[in-house]
Parts: sequence; structure tokens; C-alpha cells
Amino acid sequence: MKKRLISILLSLSMVLTLLPATVLSAGVGTSKAGDATFTLSASSASCAGGHTGEIGNIQITDVDISQWKTDKKITIQYDVQYRCTDSSCKLYNSGDSFFSYSGEHTFTDTNGEFCHKKISESFTATIPTDLPSGVTKNFSVSFTLTSDKGIYESVLHEQNVNLCTENYYSVSCWECTGCGYFFQDADMSGNKFTKDKVYFPPVGHNLKHVPAKDPTCVAKGTVEHWHCERCTRNFGDEQGTSELTTIETNAPLAAHRYDADGVCEVCNRKAAAGVQANAGMVWYDTMGKALTALTYGAQLSINADYADTITLNHTCTVEVKAGVTAADIRIENAENCVVTIVNNGTISNLSGYTGKVVLMSAGGTYGSIINQTSGGNVGSFLYGDPEDANKFCYYKNLSNGKWILPAEATTNTQSNVKVSYAPMAYIEIVGDGVTGSEGSYALTTSSGNTVAFTATAKTADGNDRANVTYKWYYDGQDGTILSEKAELTIENIKAGKRTVVCMATADDYGISAKIVLMVAGEKESQSFTLSVSKTTVGIREKILPLLSVEGIKEDAAITYYLMNGDSPAPESDTVIDENFAFAQTGTGSIYAYAAETDNYAVTASSPVAITVTPHADHCICGGMFNHTHENVEWQAWDGKSEIKYEQKWVQVSEYTKQGRYVAYVYLTGNVSANLTVAPKHILYLCLNGYSFTCADPSQPAITLTGEDGKPVELDLCDCVGTGTLGGSNASGGSIRIGAYANATLYSGTLTGNNVSGDGGAVSVTGGNCSFTMYGGAITGNTATGNGGGISSYDSWNAGTVNINGGVISNNRATNGGGIYAASRTHFHLNGGEIINNTATGDGGGVYCSGLYSNADGRCEFNGSTISGNTAQRGGGAYVRVCFIGYRNCRITGNTATEAGGGLYLEPFASAKIIYMGNVYGDRGTIAPYIYDNTVNSAQNNLYLSDPDTQIVFTARINTGGNAKIGVYFTGITQNGASVLLNSLQVNTESSAKLYLDRIFCDNPDFGRLEIRKDENYYNLYLINTSDEVTITFDPNGGTLNAGDETKAVQHNGTYGEMPTPIRSGYHFDGWYTEKDGGTKVDANTSVATKEAHTLYARWSEAKYNITLDPNGGNLANATKEVTYNSPYGELPTPNRAGYDFDGWFTEKDGGTKVEASTVVTAAEPHTLYAHWTAHEHCICGGSISAGDHTGHTPVSYQSWNGNDAIQYNNNVAYVRLSDNVTMNGLTIDPGKTLYLCLNGKQLASNGTSKINVGKATKNNSGRTPARLVICDCKGGGTIKGATRNVWGGACIYLYNSTLDIFGGKITGGKVSGNGGGAIALDDSKCVLNIYGGAISDNNGKNSGGAIFLNNKDKKGGTVNMYGGTIANNTATNGGVIYSACGGTFNLSGGTISGNTANNGGVVYATSGGVVNLTLSGGTISGNKATNGDGGVINMAGGTVTISGAKLTGNTSSRYGGAVYLYNGVTATMTGGEISGNQAASEGGAVHVYGTSTFNLSGGKITGNSSVDGGAIYLNREPSVLNMSGGVISGNTATGNGGGVYIFRTGSVCNLSGGTIEKNTANVGGGIYVNHGNNGQLKISGNPIVKGNTASGDANNVYLPSGKKLSISAAMSSGASIGITTENKNYPVVFSGKYSQDYSDYFFADAADAHVNYNSNTELELAAGAKKYNVYIITDDNGTATVSASSATAGTTIQLTVTPNNGYHFKEWQVVSGNAEVSNNTFIMPAGNVTVKPVFEAHSFTEEHVEEQYKKSSADCTHNDVYYKTCSCGAVSATETFEVPGTALNHDWVEATCTEPKTCRREGCGATDGNPLGHDLPNAWSKDENEHWHECERCHSKEDAGKHEYGDDNICDICGYDKTVPHTHNLKLVSANAATCTKNGNKAYYTCDGCDMWFEDANGSIEITDKTAVIIPATGHAPSESWKFDKADHWKDCTNAGCGVIIESSKAAHTESGWIIDTAPTYFNSGTQHKECTVCHYVTAVGFIPAKGGDIEPSDPSGWTPNPNLPATGGDNTAFIWIALLLICASTTAGTVIYGRRKRQR
Repeated sequence: MKKRLISILLSLSMVLTLLPATVLSAGVGTSKAGDATFTLSASSASCAGGHTGEIGNIQITDVDISQWKTDKKITIQYDVQYRCTDSSCKLYNSGDSFFSYSGEHTFTDTNGEFCHKKISESFTATIPTDLPSGVTKNFSVSFTLTSDKGIYESVLHEQNVNLCTENYYSVSCWECTGCGYFFQDADMSGNKFTKDKVYFPPVGHNLKHVPAKDPTCVAKGTVEHWHCERCTRNFGDEQGTSELTTIETNAPLAAHRYDADGVCEVCNRKAAAGVQANAGMVWYDTMGKALTALTYGAQLSINADYADTITLNHTCTVEVKAGVTAADIRIENAENCVVTIVNNGTISNLSGYTGKVVLMSAGGTYGSIINQTSGGNVGSFLYGDPEDANKFCYYKNLSNGKWILPAEATTNTQSNVKVSYAPMAYIEIVGDGVTGSEGSYALTTSSGNTVAFTATAKTADGNDRANVTYKWYYDGQDGTILSEKAELTIENIKAGKRTVVCMATADDYGISAKIVLMVAGEKESQSFTLSVSKTTVGIREKILPLLSVEGIKEDAAITYYLMNGDSPAPESDTVIDENFAFAQTGTGSIYAYAAETDNYAVTASSPVAITVTPHADHCICGGMFNHTHENVEWQAWDGKSEIKYEQKWVQVSEYTKQGRYVAYVYLTGNVSANLTVAPKHILYLCLNGYSFTCADPSQPAITLTGEDGKPVELDLCDCVGTGTLGGSNASGGSIRIGAYANATLYSGTLTGNNVSGDGGAVSVTGGNCSFTMYGGAITGNTATGNGGGISSYDSWNAGTVNINGGVISNNRATNGGGIYAASRTHFHLNGGEIINNTATGDGGGVYCSGLYSNADGRCEFNGSTISGNTAQRGGGAYVRVCFIGYRNCRITGNTATEAGGGLYLEPFASAKIIYMGNVYGDRGTIAPYIYDNTVNSAQNNLYLSDPDTQIVFTARINTGGNAKIGVYFTGITQNGASVLLNSLQVNTESSAKLYLDRIFCDNPDFGRLEIRKDENYYNLYLINTSDEVTITFDPNGGTLNAGDETKAVQHNGTYGEMPTPIRSGYHFDGWYTEKDGGTKVDANTSVATKEAHTLYARWSEAKYNITLDPNGGNLANATKEVTYNSPYGELPTPNRAGYDFDGWFTEKDGGTKVEASTVVTAAEPHTLYAHWTAHEHCICGGSISAGDHTGHTPVSYQSWNGNDAIQYNNNVAYVRLSDNVTMNGLTIDPGKTLYLCLNGKQLASNGTSKINVGKATKNNSGRTPARLVICDCKGGGTIKGATRNVWGGACIYLYNSTLDIFGGKITGGKVSGNGGGAIALDDSKCVLNIYGGAISDNNGKNSGGAIFLNNKDKKGGTVNMYGGTIANNTATNGGVIYSACGGTFNLSGGTISGNTANNGGVVYATSGGVVNLTLSGGTISGNKATNGDGGVINMAGGTVTISGAKLTGNTSSRYGGAVYLYNGVTATMTGGEISGNQAASEGGAVHVYGTSTFNLSGGKITGNSSVDGGAIYLNREPSVLNMSGGVISGNTATGNGGGVYIFRTGSVCNLSGGTIEKNTANVGGGIYVNHGNNGQLKISGNPIVKGNTASGDANNVYLPSGKKLSISAAMSSGASIGITTENKNYPVVFSGKYSQDYSDYFFADAADAHVNYNSNTELELAAGAKKYNVYIITDDNGTATVSASSATAGTTIQLTVTPNNGYHFKEWQVVSGNAEVSNNTFIMPAGNVTVKPVFEAHSFTEEHVEEQYKKSSADCTHNDVYYKTCSCGAVSATETFEVPGTALNHDWVEATCTEPKTCRREGCGATDGNPLGHDLPNAWSKDENEHWHECERCHSKEDAGKHEYGDDNICDICGYDKTVPHTHNLKLVSANAATCTKNGNKAYYTCDGCDMWFEDANGSIEITDKTAVIIPATGHAPSESWKFDKADHWKDCTNAGCGVIIESSKAAHTESGWIIDTAPTYFNSGTQHKECTVCHYVTAVGFIPAKGGDIEPSDPSGWTPNPNLPATGGDNTAFIWIALLLICASTTAGTVIYGRRKRQR
């Protein structure tokens, strides 16, 4: 065995030694070609002798890829150095010497993939080397050529399915520009597909109508418009053709709508002040307005901080709202003015009021102030006259009646004080029963009594005052004086509270007192009404704000009640307070209840009804925006209860639905909460007018964070309009939007956030997330960072911010006061307003940064108003390093302190551009507006920070729009023009001026804009104005365009483009420096002088070359030089075959003729055109393409005067009439053909002559037929026929001949006897073909108004009509055709109308021969049979076939409005239409008489009328109607038989199919069987006779008494026939006896009867409606029942189903019967029904991670466990599944001195390791009593003991000296916060001498429990979302300063099965992926091929891919292949060795 192994090894080593070794250099050759870099390397080399080869340098000299497109070949050229390493070889070299070779190799790309795949190809080059000896030796090198990528560039196309007007890509994909294939992976290694699978045409606008909206106090109104929800553009029409640049109206903002508290319901602004008088509280924007409205006795409510003095001059009450800092209140120049100070309407402390009250007057008389506060310091706010130090206030305490001196008032705390100025006096009133003093008195009496009073004026000391006058006033009526003396008597006082005032004047000082009279008795009632602002409310709405009363006579306390009974009952009815809202839908009655007042009794108003609707009528957007207003069930939410989500399938793409959890929620009151919306959840939240504030201000109000494949959505609205959301200190205070989350704001206000960080109201920080705003407001928010309103940044996969409407105002931040968008955000500003925001840094309104690519984001200013914002730079907007598109945005009224009042632009380094239009091109028009923005009060609008920045227009300015742009240039661009119009291809200066007129230079001293043309197009250039020179142009006799008279040029520059003047007849030679002489100046001439100067036009005589256009002819010399104002001279003559030259003209068609003498008046080159007259003619006149000459061969027609002999060539002649001709006759002999063109002329008979075609002679038989072809190339040509002594065709006579009519009119013929007014066909060989033209106004006398078929051979000729018209011809019989001997008439096109005859308005045929009439097309209308039968056809014998023609509007005076069939006619109708015809007597459409038959199998007979038989009348035996198909509908008989009338004995109607419906008659609406004869109705097959009426009642088949129908053959499904019998005495038999029951095919017309199959096997009408049976078939898997086993038609049948255990109900199957089951019910049809319930066994295959399915929750060591479910919703009791990775893991508390490491999670208690043990120091701790060792870790005392003293009073153990008094030496131990893993501590003091601890520095508070200062370690706080890499997932600690990976959470990914992202369709590919079931990391992605086929399925979301399809782009496949290769290699090697060993045996 060992020998064998050694033998094998030796053999191998010998083989290896024979192989040549390769010495390779490290260098390789590289080269760039196309998009790839090629590398050429050598893998082996050897010489021909087998020696080792060495390679030096390799260089690629060229890679030719030009042949790849055509031949799929790539050729490489290279240089290589080589040599042999064997010194004995001729190819050996040493040192640096090598042989060199230049080679070439061509690769063939067999798969055609070099364009996009990396190349790796090997080849061996044999290099011949010519040696000096003449010998050639070969050297072999093995090369490998590789590339880093494909040779053609790949282009990424981003998915974009929202483009309305441009083609779009349905998925993101890469396109190879070489082969044109598309790939879903970037390296293009996966499946390839063609462009049509991903690239689709525009989807068109998705327009939604938006009604006009009135302005509010914060938002302007909008016009009616149509909004595209896909591209967000707005249009003025529903077709989307008129785009609007703005939807705002010019109307001013509306007034604020203040609520009862003075807060605006729309914008939450507080009113300045309110005034409450009799009409109630009215709020005002300013204090000035409120004071103007303040009236006597009213109340002034101060609602907001006010800095100025408030001056009052009325007696009034002043209320200061809580928290308001008001100004001084001054009572000035107001005699007897009394002001009562209250606070919030109550008598309470005025401590919150900081104003000062000043009482002063210059008139000597003064008012007073009453302080109603209970504890305020009077002196702190009541002063003397500040302008007169001698005047002091007197104060009177109204509580005890004592007067207070001024000094006392300012030093003592007083309450209820009245203040007035001196001199002081008061009135005392006495009388019977009067009580009170000092001005306020009372008297109680009864109505009818008499009362008397006496008044006395007193001084402040109580003495009577002298010189006093008195006046008494009654009941508050100023000016009503009762008496002018001190005494007063009043009689017969009415019940109520009356006021009597005594006014006295003492020493010119007015004083007063009043008596309140309380008069007992019955009071009268108030009279008032209840007003409700709307009578339909939602359950959610508060009712109280909607209610008010009108007409109250005296203020009363009003209470509103909901009436619980039938009448008002306040004691039991429900009070409506501020919180009242209806709890259920319905109707409620509300009334107002006025309490008793001083003078009126208690009164109730009349009730008002209010309708209550559910919140379900609430649209998602709150009605603020016109999108899909889905009606859904809304749930109320109080901010505390759990929101209930419902699982729904949601459409997430065109073909895909996904499961989501959806909730519709509205607030029922103000809430305080923090809400998180979980992945896969969609929340529609309506604020409903309430406030949603943060319960925890450190968190946002609402947090949205989704997961990949599990997005989260929030739609926020506010149906009431006053709702708010906010109150947070955290970023995104109102809404924080994380990854895979989307939020949309339709209405409501995000406000009140004051955040530390970014995003005051909204923060967008995750990938694949968005915020969209259609309405509402974001206002009053601040951020210490960026984005006072909205912040979007750090979006790893392009977050999106779309602003489509709403208001963003009054927000504040460092950058981006309103909006901050950065780092790959997609920012689209499409509408709304951004106003009054502030940035302390940049971007007052908007800040955009780093939005620089289409893939990662860009900023688009498509439409909005940005106004009133401020910042350092970019007051309106600041944009840096972005691709910016600017369309219709309006930036105005903004300010900046440094630069860019409107828009500050810091451009992207590689693209210094601002696009006016879209970044990547545009369509439509724009109206950009950036103006009236300022820096230091100067215009500073669009600030270009980089002078090389260009303004590029990609869309045209809307000329009707308000476009205006101010630009602050910082330099002149080196890139060319400052404003580029190239992409618009502006190629006229006038078009460029449109842009020059709308763009203004904000710094005109620096430069100005000028129009210049660059090659093809015009642009605007910025010109430095400091070196400008003004040029004046003198046209020197010519004229210049307005505005071209002067031009500014640059000194030392060139003159540039200059205007061209005009001078008629002269040539402009250029501009010169002098009028005569001087130097010529052109565009390139240098401007040498700095002085203004003039240039002069120079002229020369004008000569022009004219062009002679032969206009289809030939001309040798087509140009001629002429001189202006001179004759043209001799002009050449062109030639043109077949045409006559008419001369030269100024226009190609028309114009003026030019002769040699004509003077040249055109001062410019021009063209003259040849005119021609054709002398060739097309056979048919060029009018149609029918007949036998469709080639329209042009031939030469000879002119003919109508009488000369016609010259025939080979028996054919072509003639055209040269003029109107009267002929003496024209004959076309047998065998000859004449083509006759009427040429617009008339060929008229001389009265007796006509055209004879063929000759009727005895010798004519067997001769060649003659032919006449008639056309009319010009139109209007006629053949006018003979009118006397003529028969047999007054215009044309045919015998054995053919007549083709293509044009012209044959008219005016009149025969004397029989024979056709126009044309006669005199034998059976005659053929008349009518392709066009007309046959009209001919008179056939007795026979055939137009055409006569004669009877020489008793067969008749043939008439074929393909087109043209036959009209207004007349005859006795046959208005058009008369046949007495048979013949054929085929109608396939054209029109036959207005013809008249006694019989047969169109065709009349006698029984003399067989007539075959075929009507397959065309129209026959308006023809009449005026004294007989058949408005169209009257025939006896022959056939009629109707398959496609339309017979309409024809009439007969007797029978057959359209068709009258006499004896022996068989008529068949398979198609076409007979409609609207009328017969005066019988058969509105068809009358069948005698032995004729009418077969109806198709087509329509509709809308005809007659007396009897509205459609068809059967008369005489054996007339037959066979109906197997077709429709007889809508016909009318004023008598009987609306559809069919069966009259005579032997008349038979066989019904086997078709439909007879909607016909009407007096009797027999469908079919009438005459009662007096034996007409027969036979039924078989499946006919339908229903829906017919007689006198309005159902009446289908009418059978008179004794009449029966017969069933001639079996009936089949679908038959339905209604029966009415004359006899109503049921039962009535109406059929014969049949062994089969046919009753289901018949029904009773009468409601009180039904069809029955009786015991005699007959069909009868029986009394009562028929009942039909219901049958149920079940299996063993469940049971079912039915609500009724039998029922009449129309009854609702209820089905009930109960599955057995283990099964669920799937569906109902209708086994038989015409029923459709829905929701377990169906409507009973007129027939039996059999149904079957289908049950399915439960299949517990679904796994739902939802709480209701949870079996057990995860703990530290176990995952969550859930029960599996069936698709029907059933839950398994045994089958479960675990959710991997949900185990909580232990939450360890670190080990302590006494406890091991322990899990703190409740219910666990697991431990790890041992306690740490105490850490005791060697030193003793001690105090005066004891000593101990203190653990340095837990501070517990160990080894404690009393001191042991020796003789020295020192403890022998610890060394404590008790003789030395101990003074604490305290040191502060600072506080340390606990971390995740380390304890912290509170601050404390420790004594270094005794180890005692204290709380304070004085050592007064000892800490005895030293563990109390320890703050335990917090433990890690795991992040909500998973972090992951390729292998694992984990959670980070979110505690500040930590961020470590929580190792216990780290685990490997668990891979799911394939998940479909985009389902494939029959045409488009789909995508799929695998993901971790825990963290959702995508582990593999796959491509699903299109399914193929011709029809796309209706529900592709239901398609399930093959689970075995491999993913493309996964990472594991390569490893598998490598493993397989290794296995295969090892297997092969083993096989070889084994085989060798076997052979050795």
C-alpha cells in the first residue's frame, strides 16, 4: 500500500516539474472605454521550447467598442514585453531587456451583455518572434481581460407614479444605454426586461372639484377650482386646460369671530376689549373701537394686555380679565360718572390687576368709583387728582357707611369703597316704609298703593345743605321728570321693581340718590323668541353656542332646556349647559326659560326642533378640503380610553392591498395626553373644536414611527375649526414623524409648542416618511434649533414635505422660522401661506439646505404666499446647495437684516442655477413673483450670493399672470447670460422682452439686464452700467421700430446687434459714423469713445430676385431680377402636359395676374405662380371609389356639344359637355360604351327626345350589350328628360344594356303612358347600377315614378343601388319602381325619400312575374302611399329580404305603413329596422294579406302606429307570421293589437323566439286574437311577450272568451308570456291539453290571478298571485333554514346558516332559479329557487400578532405565544405559534454586598452569581460613643462596639480621644446622577474626623441611614425600534450619554418567507423580499416575472407567487455555488483516484 502511494506522489511531482513556470510582473495594463475601465493581465507565459516565460510591462493601447452595437464585438489592441527565462533559449534576455509585441484580439459577446455586465474574458496570444538568424520562434501568453463595469452607462430611473402629464416609471430601475434593457438591481445582474414593462404614458390629472371658499380672519378666500391630487396643480376648468397661478381671491380677510370669552374661533386671537350692553357682549379688535362703542351703563371688559391710558366718560362697569396687565383707567370730564371696578365679573381681590385708577375732572363736578374687591388696598390704586395736589378723594366704606380720610385710605386695607371728589354731599330720602341711607333706599309696597317721599341734601357731616334744587326721575327713563321739588307722591304703581331717582344740585355740585320700589302683584310675561344658528347638528357638537334669544324686554337669567316630554317642564327637562351635546341621533326640542325679573314673570319661549346626525357624516378633512369625503363610523375619545382599531384591507398601490388597523376618532372635550400610533396603524383624528395638549410636555403630543412594510399614517382634521394640538417641549411638539410614517393636516391648529431642539410643531426625521398640509394652521411655536413650524432633516431615505394649503405663521427658530428642510428632503411648496415667522439666523419663512438631486430631494416653490417673515439672511426663504425649481410662488413683504429680503440663494457648486419652472424641464406657464422684499428698507428680493449664478427658465411666463422678479446681483456671471431662455427656444426679441419687462435689478447702480442673441436663441445679460455709452440711431429717411432709437453699449466693448431700419424700395447698406461719408460700423466694431454719439443709416437703390413657381409645370429658368417701382418686363411661359397655361399670378390660388407691363410694387423678393386649367378628366369625376373603375384612370375627354356625332375608338368614347345643350336624341349602339361627363352642364331633351342605350330590334338577340356611364366632374350637371309623347323612360331607355350612374342628376322626365318617369329597363338583361348622383322629380304617370321594369321577356331587369339618392318622384303605382313582369332590386346604400304613389310609395310589383327585393343597407324614409297600401313596398308574388336597411317615417293611407304583402310573397327580416311608420288603418309596419308569409328572425320593428296591429297585421287566410327572433317594441295601436293583430280564420302567428315588449293598444297590448274568427296563436321555444299594456294595464296576449292558444312544440328556458283573458271568472282555461306542465313559461297579467296547470293537463288562469317554492340542499357539515318555504315573486327571503363544529360558512350557491343571494337574503323571482350552503373546514394557518389571539405573554425567557386563526376568524384552541425574539430577557439589578445579581422583573426573581460581600477598610469610623468599620460600598456598620478606654482616655481599639472635644470638619460630597450601570448619590456633607454624614453644611441634620443618599442605577432603557446589521439585531440604550448595545437583546436574524411588495401583473414584473421576523431587516430581495397572457386579472393582489422562486440579489447564493463546486471538485478527484486504484487491482 505504501509503495502505491509513493508511486502516485512521484508521478504527480514529475508531471508538475514538466509544467512551465510563469514569471509575471506586478504591472497590468488599464484603459478607459465607454463607461468601463479595462484591465489586461497575463496569467501564464512560455516559449515554444516549453521554457518559463516572463512578462514585463503590459499596456492597453486601444479598446474599440464601436462594433458592439452591430456585431457584438470588442477589439483590444495592446503592447506587451516578454522574454524567456532560460539562458539557452533564443528568446532569452537579461536585465531590463525584453522583446516587445503589439497585438490585437477581438472578443465576441455571445450573450450580448458586455454593455451592462462586468467583462472577464481570457485568450491566448501566440507571438511570432523573428530572430537575426532568420528563424521565427513563437512565444505564448495567456491573457485575461476584465472590466469594472459594462461598457455603456447605466441610467437610474426613479419610480414616480404621480406624473399627470409626463410618462413615468412604475418601479425604480436601471437602464442599460447599450442594449436598452432594464434591470431592478444597480449592478444589472438580475433579470432583464423591456421598457414597456415599466414605462407608461401619463395617467392624466386626477381632478377634484374645490368650491369657492370665503376668506377667514387668517386665510384669504379661494376661487372655485379643480385641484389635481396627483401633481397638486390647480385649474380653472374641469378639463384641466387652464392652470391657475393662484387660487386666492382679492377680497380682504374676514373679521375675527369671537366667542363668549373674546377668543377668535378661527385663529385663537384675543379681542382687545368687549362691551356688554343690552344686546349682549360685543368684542372688538382694538381698545379704541371698544371705547367708542361704550355706552351709558354698559360694561367694558379688558381682555388683553393694554399699554395706553383708558379714558372713560360714561357710568359703566370695568372688568379686567384674569392674567391681563391693563393700563391706567382715567375718568375724565365726566360729570356724575360712576365706574364700578370688578374682576372677572365677581367681587374678588384685584391683586391680579396692575393698572392705576385716576379720578379727575376739569369741570368742577366729578364722578365716583366703587371698588367691589374684598381685600385690595384702596390707596394702592386710587389717587387724587395728579394735576391738582389740593384735590383729594373722599372714600366711603359701603360696608359700614363710614367715611374714610384720604390719609386713611392710602394706609389702611379697605374693601367695598366708594370714592368721589370733594365737595362732598349726599341725599337722604324719608317716607313711609322707606329704608336705607346715604343715597341707596328701598321701599316694598303693593300694586295700586300711593307712596310719598321727601328728599333732603346733607353734607358729609350729616347737616342739611342749603341752596339745593331737586328733580325726580322714574324707572330709569332719563328726562322723565316727575317733580321739581323735594317732595314726591306716586299713585297706582304697577307690580315689579321700579327705580325712583332723586337728582339734586348743591353748590353747583350734582348728587343723587335712588329708591328701589318693590311692588307686589302679578307681573306680566316677557315676549321673546329662541334663535338657533343651525337646526342640524352632530352628536359631537356643543349646543349652547348655537342658542340665543331675541326680544327680551328686561334682562333676565336665561336657561336653555331640552324638552323631555311633550311640553316644557323645567323641573324635569334637561338643562343645556356649556358641556351639553346630544348623545344619540334623532330630533330634539329646545326652549329658552327666562327667570323672573324685577318687572316680568317667569316666561318660556316656543320650542325649536333640532335634528341630530351622527359623527359618521364627518368627512376626513373636516370639510376644509375637497378630497374623498368617506362616510365612516367615528368613535368618541376622551384622551384616556383605548382607541379601537379595526383591521381593514387598504389599497397601497394600483394592484396591491395590505392589511392595516384603522380608527376614526373625534375628541369629546379638551384632552391631555401623549399618543403613539403603532406600525401598520392608520388614525383619522378629528379635534372637533377641542384642544389636545401634552400630558407629558417632554414628549410630543403625537408620535408616529412605522417599520419597513408596516407604515403608520395620521390624518388630522378639525370639523369645528377651533381645535388645537400642541403644548410640548420636545422636538415635533405636535407631531413627530419617524421612519415609514406619514401625516396629513387638513384642518386644526398646531400651536403652543416651545421646544428645545428642532421642529416646533412638526418634526420629520425618518426615512420613507412624509408630512402633507392641505389646510389648518401651524402657528405660535418656537424651536431653539431649526424649524419653528416644521423641521425635516437626516432623512436616510428622502422624507417628503408637501405644503398644499393652510397657514404657517408666527413661529420662531434659529433657522427656518416657518419651515426647515434639509438633508435629502423632498420639499414641495404648492400652496398655502407662510407669514410672519421669524428666524434669528437664516430663512424667516423657509430654510432649505442640501436638496441637490432628484433621487435624494429637491426644493420646489410651485405656489404659495411667503410674506411678513424676517431673518438675518433670506427673510422669505433661504436656499443653499439645492436644486431649486420656482413656479408660481409669491414672495413679498419679507425683510432681512443682512441680505436677501425675499430669497437668499447660495447655489450648488456644480449647478449655480435657480430654475424658473421645474428643475428637470417643464410644461405649461408660470407666474413667479419675488418683489417688495427689503433689506434696510431697500428692495432686496432674490439675492444671488455667487455672481456666477444663472436664472434658467424651463417654463414660459404666463402673459396674463402677475409675474415680477427683483434680483440683487453680486457680480456678472462668467458662465454667459444671467437669465437663460435657451430651453424655451426664445428665438424672437419680442418674446425675450416679455422676460426683460418682468425682471428688475435691485441694485441698478451696479448693472442692468439686456437682451442678446446667442447663436439661435435670446437670453438676458447683466451689463455693467458704469462704462455705458449711449448710441443714437438716425434712420436717414427710413424708419425704426419704437424703442430702437437708442442703445447702451460698453466702452471698449463691441457695438453688438444693432437695429435694421426700413425704407421702402431701398436696400439698407449699414450704419455709418457720418450722414455722408464716415466709417461703417458693424456688430463687431469696437466702441472707442466714452462720449455719446450718433450712427447714420446708409441706403442704395433696391433690386430684387423674384421666383417663378411653375406650380406643377416645367420651367427652365425659375428666377428673374426686377427693379422696385419698374415693370416686370417679359415673363417666360411654362408648360404642363394636359393643362392650359392661364398666366402668372401673385398667389398660388387666386391673387392678381401679373403681365409684362405690371409695375413692381413689392419692395422685397417675392414669388409669382403659374395658374393652369386642366384638360384631363377622371372617369367618375373623382367623387367616389365604387364600381368598376376604382383606379380613377385619367383619360382625355373630348368636348361634345350634344348634337355632333361622337367619335368612338375601339367602340369606346369619352365625352364631356362643353355647354348647356338641348339634344335631338342620343343613341349608344349595341357593343359600344360611352363615358358621358355632364361637366356641370345640362343635357336637355327637346321635349320628345331621350337617350337610347342598345336598340330594341328584332335582330338584337345575341348582340354585344351597350353601356352608358354617367358622371359629373364639376357638380350641378343634369339630364333633363322628355315630357310629351313618350313612354318607357322619359330620360333614358335601356335594352340589353347597362347604365352606371356616378354623378349628375336625372330629372324632369314625364311619360305619357306607362314606363318610368326617368329610366326604363326593357328586358331581363338590362342592369342599372346607381353609385351616386340623383334621380329626382320625375313623373311615371301610371307606373314607376323613376324606374320601370318592362315585360318584353316576362322576367324584368336588375337595379343595384349602392349610393346616391332617389327622391320626389311620383306615379299612380310605385313611386320609384314599377314591375309588371318580375325583376330584381338590390339596395345596399344610398337614400330613397319623398317619393309618392297611390300604392307602393317606393316599389309596386304585380303578380306578372317574380320580383326579388333585397334591402341590405341604405335608408328609405318619408315615402307615401296616398290612396292605397304600402308606404314603401306593395307586392304580389316574389320575395323580400331585409337584412340591414332602415325603413322609417313612411306612411300609407290604408294598410302597411312600410310593407304591404299581397298574395304569394315571402318576406324575411334578419336585420335592419322598420321604425316610425304609420298606416291609417291596419299594420303600422307590415300588413300580411292572403297567401303571404312574414318571417322575422332578427332586426327591430319599433315605434310604428296604426288603428289595429301597431306593428304587424295578419289578414285573410292563410297569412302567416313566423317569429323566431328580433324585437317588436314600442308600437302603438289606437284600436287593438299594439304588437300583432291576428284577424282572419287561417291567419297564423307562430311564436318560437324573439321579444314583443313595450307595445300599447286599447286591447291586446302585445298580441290580439280577434274574437270573431279562428285566427291561431301557436307557441314553442322561448319567446318573450311581456311589458305590453292596454289602457295603462299589463296586457300582453289577449284571448277573447272561448279563445285558446296552442303549444305547437316544446317550450324552453327563457320563455315568458303574459296572458289576459276576456273572461275574468277564474279559473279560465286558455290552452289545449298537454302532458307536460308549461305553466312556468306563462304568467298572468292581472295581479289577482296566476297561471296554473290543472288536473285536466290544461293551462288556466286561476285566482290569486302564484307562489314559488324554495328548496335547500345541505351536506353533513352544517345546517340551514329558510324564512318561508314558498312565496310570491318579490318577497324577501331570509336564509339562516349554522356550521358544525370545525367548519365555517363560505358562501351560498344558487343551484337553480333566477335568484342572487346577498347578505343571506334574496328576492323571490317568478320561479322556484334551489340554494345550497357551502361549508369549509377550519384551516388554522393564519398567524396574527394581536392581543385578542394571545395565549401567553413573553417573560424573561419565553416568547409571546398566540393562537393560530382560520381565515374566517375562528381561533384554534390548541394550535399556537411563538413570535421569535419577543422574550423580554432578564432585567438585572447588579449584585450588592448582601444580594447576588437579581432580575428585577416582576414574577421572575432569577439570580446570577453570589453577593459581593462588604468592602471594609482597615481604618475605624468613630464617634463619641462607639467605633465601627463602614463598608465603602453600602455604608453598613460592621464590627461596631463601645470604646474601650485605658488610663489615657484614648480608646485602645480605634484611638478615639474623649478628652478632645470633637468639631466636625465637614466636606461636601457633590451630587452625582445615577447612570445605567452605576449608582449616583445626593449631595451630602461628611466629617473627616468622625465619619458622620449631614444634610447641611452646619452639621445640624445628621444622616443616620447612609443608604438614603444613594440613587440606584437606572438600568438600560431599550430603544423602541430595533437596530440591525447584516447578521444581528439589537436595541440600544436610549438614556442620555449611554447608547450602548444592550447585549441581552442582541440576536441573529430569523428570516421570513417571501413577502410580496409589488404583485406582478400579466404585463409587469413584481418584487418580493424576505425579512427578519423580529426587526424587519430585509435579508433578501427578489424579482417576480410578469405572468404573461392577454388579459390582466381583475384582482392581482390575490396572486400568490411560487414560493420556490429564488430571490435575485441575495447574499447566500454565491456561497451555495462555491460549496457545490468544491463538492463537485472533490467528488471528481476522488473518483479519479478510486478508478486508478481499481485498475491497479
